[in-house]
Amino acid sequence: MAIISRFKLPLTFVVAIGLIAVTAVMAAAHESRDAGDFSYIVGWATEPAYEGFPNAVSVRISGPLETATGALFEGGTINPGEEYSFIFGHGLEDSTVPYHNHLSPELGGTVMVTEDAPEGDVEIEVTATGYSPANVMVRPGSAVVWHNAGDTVEAVHSGQGQMPEMSMEQDEGDEHGHEEASEPTGPLEGLDGALQVEVTHIPTNTSQTLTLTAAFLDPGHYVAPMIPTAPGAYTFHLTGQIQETEINLEFDSGPGTFDDIQTQASIQFPLEVSAPREIEGAARGAQESAALAETAAEAASDDASSAQTLAIIAIVIGIGGLAVGAGGLTLGLRRK
Repeated sequence: MAIISRFKLPLTFVVAIGLIAVTAVMAAAHESRDAGDFSYIVGWATEPAYEGFPNAVSVRISGPLETATGALFEGGTINPGEEYSFIFGHGLEDSTVPYHNHLSPELGGTVMVTEDAPEGDVEIEVTATGYSPANVMVRPGSAVVWHNAGDTVEAVHSGQGQMPEMSMEQDEGDEHGHEEASEPTGPLEGLDGALQVEVTHIPTNTSQTLTLTAAFLDPGHYVAPMIPTAPGAYTFHLTGQIQETEINLEFDSGPGTFDDIQTQASIQFPLEVSAPREIEGAARGAQESAALAETAAEAASDDASSAQTLAIIAIVIGIGGLAVGAGGLTLGLRRK
């Protein structure tokens, strides 16, 4: 029975920028979000992300999550302090499975099953207000453990929590009264150039808008290559149109989402060298200092030239005065 939303997650993708190729590995630090009829996985193409290295805004988009509630697993009720675990086998690789709290259907999250996830089981805390973290990644063959960290009874079931009303034919379902799962939905293709992402560097409030293009041989994956040149937090503002739906979403870097850009110093060994922006800043400062020194020298030279000119004029006037005086003295002597 098919009950999942399929994502193809190859280890690398290549995007040509002139003669430069950006090769990216899908990392764990991405934000997974359901919005409207679509599911998004957003982050940097390569994470951890460092300043000065080729990277790209990475956006994966899949169709509506139409999986049936409880079709993959039913955690039942989980008492305070207890837990429920489910192993996501290799048959679920490259898939995203939605889940929800059956007692509060509006609360839920997703589990992405991919070889790019860190090794080991993943724990999710359950409380009356939701799941933390709600969206996780897990390696095939590893388990997700939902632990009730609150003081009320909670629950976890696979599938969407807020499902549309089932038809009479669907109500017949299986022996548990569950709806038969719909066909799996896959990556959305054909959006090359249809979406834009405004990238904002939060510390400087500097923005640039880029067009998302289809990643090479990776359906449903769209990228905007760039080289982030300053560390810190970033915001991705996704706009455009998917089918007849207007898209207007913001994704912020930080804990629980995708990486802030880190300085190169954190990965330098054995010697720490200045980042290109620091070298450029120092060079610019040196150029400005040299320009100021040159201006001062020119001013001093101009002042010296002016003084020399005045001295020459004074000497000429002095010589002229002497000549006039000598002439007057000669005339006076002749009259006598």
